[in-house]
Amino acid sequence: MSPPSRTDERTALLSDNHANGRSYGNAADGTSSATSTPETEHRHVEVMPPLSVLAPVMVALWVPVFVASLDGTIVATLLSSISSSFNASEQAAWLGSSYLLSVCCFTPIYGRLADIVGRKACLLTALTFFTVGTALCGVSTSMEMLIASRAIAGMGGGGLTTTSSVIMSDLVPLKNRGLLQGLTNIIFGLGSGLGGPVGGWMNDTLGWRKAFLLQLPFLALAYVLASCFVNIKVPVPSHGRTTMEKIRNIDFLGSVSLVVGVSSTLISLSMMSANDRTIDEPIVWGGLVLGAVSTVFFFYAEKHLAPHPVLPLKLITQRTGGAVAASNLFLSIAAFATLYNFPLFFQAVKLQTASEAGLHLIPNSIGLSLGSVLAGIYMRQTGRYYWYNLVHALLTVLSIGTICFFGPQTPEWLTYLVVVPNGFGTAGVLTCTLIALINSVPRAEVAVATSCSYLSRTSGQVLGVSFSGTLLQALLKDQLRKRIHGEGAEDIISRIRHQSHIVAELPPHLRQAAVESYSFALRWVFVGIAVVSLCTAISSSFIEDKVLPDFEKAKKPTADDREGLAIQGR
Repeated sequence: MSPPSRTDERTALLSDNHANGRSYGNAADGTSSATSTPETEHRHVEVMPPLSVLAPVMVALWVPVFVASLDGTIVATLLSSISSSFNASEQAAWLGSSYLLSVCCFTPIYGRLADIVGRKACLLTALTFFTVGTALCGVSTSMEMLIASRAIAGMGGGGLTTTSSVIMSDLVPLKNRGLLQGLTNIIFGLGSGLGGPVGGWMNDTLGWRKAFLLQLPFLALAYVLASCFVNIKVPVPSHGRTTMEKIRNIDFLGSVSLVVGVSSTLISLSMMSANDRTIDEPIVWGGLVLGAVSTVFFFYAEKHLAPHPVLPLKLITQRTGGAVAASNLFLSIAAFATLYNFPLFFQAVKLQTASEAGLHLIPNSIGLSLGSVLAGIYMRQTGRYYWYNLVHALLTVLSIGTICFFGPQTPEWLTYLVVVPNGFGTAGVLTCTLIALINSVPRAEVAVATSCSYLSRTSGQVLGVSFSGTLLQALLKDQLRKRIHGEGAEDIISRIRHQSHIVAELPPHLRQAAVESYSFALRWVFVGIAVVSLCTAISSSFIEDKVLPDFEKAKKPTADDREGLAIQGR
């Protein structure tokens, strides 16, 4: 009896015919088909699709993942060069923050949107925003235009990761989901690793604009592949509601309050770090208060006002959901604070070029690739993830803790080696926690749960960049004022703080003061990152140790399994 049901389940995934009752949504919100049942809404996919179907879909997903990861490290490597070309180094942090802020605000919407308009339409929408934003970056005529263009790209960046992850969960069983995520992270790691040296090389030879414009052919290819091969569709609207009526039911109130909360906090922190404002100024503390109030209202709206919240609180109040959200938040804070501050160490302390600094991100990417694949293999073989995840979280603490002791005389070989366990651990935690979260919810809630996971990650990315930048600038300003005195000192200090690449060009006595100041400030920034990494490990310890479904069946045969065995024995 079981084979026919499995065939129906797979057929509905890979064709346009929904007669078999494949469900992608919650029956309560009208995203399931008329023939869906409680059983189909709770059971995850059980059978792998044929390789001839799976391979082109994965290529269509991997191309934009590669470009998005390449783009991220390109921008991180070229922050100082891009901002200096517009003579606006004080706005450099906004190149990363505007993108991450946009990703953070739009990521949760894609989870609901994928259930309403379909996986393909959702993915193509994200690709369109990302492509338009990237193209505008390459032709920007001012720092303000470039920052706005990064925000447009971020509107699509959040959807690329979320929708791709949802599609993978639609296609494969949970026991193979981790391995597929691991392979995806290899692509992500390859892009991240190449972004640093490629971005640095382009900046040194062709100019930073080409680093954006040369992404466009790959994005065009991704659009064509997605249009041709990603044919997974959600069921037709039910309960008498049209697609537009369901779109109007998206939690825009919660989304807007989230935007206001995150952006207000980020702007206030940016003014403190980049514009030398203090917390006692009304515009600064007012922004922080507005951010806090908006955040509180966001959670109130999700609980009491939104019929279909972008962040269902029941997910994060459950043991595994809350632990995954917290660990992803802390891990992303640490990972992105490291991504944006580690290259700065080599430019301002080791006095290396942008391309040389970018090379030091390659080992981290290698670790990301290895960690995710091995995590997927481990879960596929054992059906468990708890202890593997916890060990990987502790690896990040070890790696960042070692970086805290770096200085001008640190051996070059150690600077390459130390970030491998950080990437390895980060990938392991991201892979294991995603599978743990999916394993803790019914199949009908996978899309929303996935978007919540990525919301935690992107929130951490925004906070990691902003908080580490604020702390760095506060410490750096204090240290430079202790070491540089006399006429014009404040102007020199300002230039050193906002144009790190000029440190190597300073007179010897000023260069020494700048190197020592950057070394001290970055050391304490990484101490803070290490503490946050420890919080990741603590949060991970609260994840429920639950066996994956296929392995539960192996331990306890179902009625269908027993019937099948009886038939075979006749």
